[in-house]
Amino acid sequence: MANTVPARAPLGASTTNRKWYLDVEDPAAPGVPVGVFGMGEFKFKPSEATQQDDSDMDSEGFKSSTVTALAWGGEGKLHRKTLSSDGTAYDPGQEILRRASRGMGNANRVKVRVYEMEPDGPRVEAYSGYCLATWSPDGGGMDALDTVSFALVGQGKCSEIAHPEGVVAVPVIQSALPSGAVAGATVAIEGAHFADVAGASGVKFGATNATSYNVLSDGTILAVVPAGAAGSAPITVGTGEVYPYTRGA
Repeated sequence: MANTVPARAPLGASTTNRKWYLDVEDPAAPGVPVGVFGMGEFKFKPSEATQQDDSDMDSEGFKSSTVTALAWGGEGKLHRKTLSSDGTAYDPGQEILRRASRGMGNANRVKVRVYEMEPDGPRVEAYSGYCLATWSPDGGGMDALDTVSFALVGQGKCSEIAHPEGVVAVPVIQSALPSGAVAGATVAIEGAHFADVAGASGVKFGATNATSYNVLSDGTILAVVPAGAAGSAPITVGTGEVYPYTRGA
């Protein structure tokens, strides 16, 4: 480090803790993020270091430590609110956390994504990883709001990722029915991030473009099976991953 004084620059406004967004992945729809809404408090810990003393006799009496392990996680409180469109249903993201907290082994494991979304602010920090989920209703008097304390305990690595804003969402296929469709038949492809799919090669069966297709919504495409031999014809939508599919004779 050079022995000079850094130039000073004035800083702008402080950011707020409400900048944090939390997404979870529904096990029934891998690759599709679901927002967790209703957070009243949140504390995210992207890394906590385990340090070991590695002082030696060559440091002129100054002690030193080295990091030997890292852990990560988060904790917060959620307001249990129903959807504005359906008073009988809770927030879907909260429900994924609650269900995961009741599982064991892999059923207790949930993939999360944490990133900052300060209005007109930085889009810098963004992390993703797998964690264990805990869920504990706070209880209280008859006039208390229904709140829940939750915690995320990291399993393995918490990776820094590209900030989700501005990243083009890759199409994800969850199902293609009916299976075994023949040339000229229509297959309903269900998934996510289909809205921007376009062009003749937007949907393929194997290496062949679908005869035609219609993007009904961000999660549904109707595609006509092109001519070809029976057998394996993996479906590709846009730049998404290949989905295994077998066509009929």
